[in-house]
Amino acid sequence: MTAVNDLISSPDFLAYKFDFNTEKVSFLKIDRDEIRRVSALKLEYIDPNRQMIEVPLADLTGWLGTRNQVPFVNPPRFIFHTAFCASTFLARCLDVDGVSISLREPQILLDAANAKRLQWRSKSTGLDYRDLPRLALLLLQKHAGPSEKLIIKPINSVNNIIPELLQLTGQTKSLVLYTDARNFLLSTLRKGESGKHVIRAMFDLIRCDFPHLSNLTISATIHMTDWNIILTLWRLQIEQAEAALRKFAPAQVMASLYGEELIHNPLQVLTAANRFLELGVSTERIAGIVQSDERHEDAKTSGQRFSVERRAGTYQKLEQFYGAELDQVFNWMLNNNPSVQLEPKLTGSLV
Repeated sequence: MTAVNDLISSPDFLAYKFDFNTEKVSFLKIDRDEIRRVSALKLEYIDPNRQMIEVPLADLTGWLGTRNQVPFVNPPRFIFHTAFCASTFLARCLDVDGVSISLREPQILLDAANAKRLQWRSKSTGLDYRDLPRLALLLLQKHAGPSEKLIIKPINSVNNIIPELLQLTGQTKSLVLYTDARNFLLSTLRKGESGKHVIRAMFDLIRCDFPHLSNLTISATIHMTDWNIILTLWRLQIEQAEAALRKFAPAQVMASLYGEELIHNPLQVLTAANRFLELGVSTERIAGIVQSDERHEDAKTSGQRFSVERRAGTYQKLEQFYGAELDQVFNWMLNNNPSVQLEPKLTGSLV
């Protein structure tokens, strides 16, 4: 049996998730090569058959410390983002052996974000939703070596706890990636029905962060078309991102990045991101990363290399197929939200 202290301190075990019903943290055996290989830290990508080890939350409270304690000597850098904006590509590129390691979409951070949405309070300890971001970060920090920088790219549904995470990590730097309405819509459409399903689930979660939408009825949601849902979700994510940037960008601890800049100008953007996040990746290594194939795997299609040209061709076919319907849905968005910019320029641009 593995001791609790080993689960907490050893980088060979990932704090995978928190179960609100059992109030237990599940740990998963993992190695660095697996962390670097997968596009997201999901069991289905790592090993669907791998068993987890559960630890009661009550066994972690003594180790957790006090709520106002800032426990990070080498705090993580964050890559926050909206959906479908090349954030996985950026996180892969900045994962450089001996310099930095990136954790892509750890579930336990999403659990912390959902705890806030639920206003969760523990039944077995004195902890509540305000403690889970700290618990998650403390359990994740071990994956960077003593001389390495830790980069965490949460899933976009974690953006509701950006203030809490940055309060814990002090003056650490973070980026916020985003995309425009057209790219978001076309990216969703090219994924077919499964993509629309993901978007509806995401919308159902993120709407809880907006008081005027949190009580939206099932009937009202059903009467929203897929395209209404897609663009409304895009708008909500842009609003969350801009709110965070207006709060943190003036202090030079957060910068925005339009995802298309990364795709079309990778060398310039990676150089700027490396400098802003204070990672210390050499100029030569960045140039090598831009030229390499291994970092360019399609984030959503395992085993397939991402191609700017192939994506452009797919988008062109979608625009030809849907034609005037695209203009109609964009007009719907603008008519219902006159202040929205379909090609926004968010505060604090990195480049």
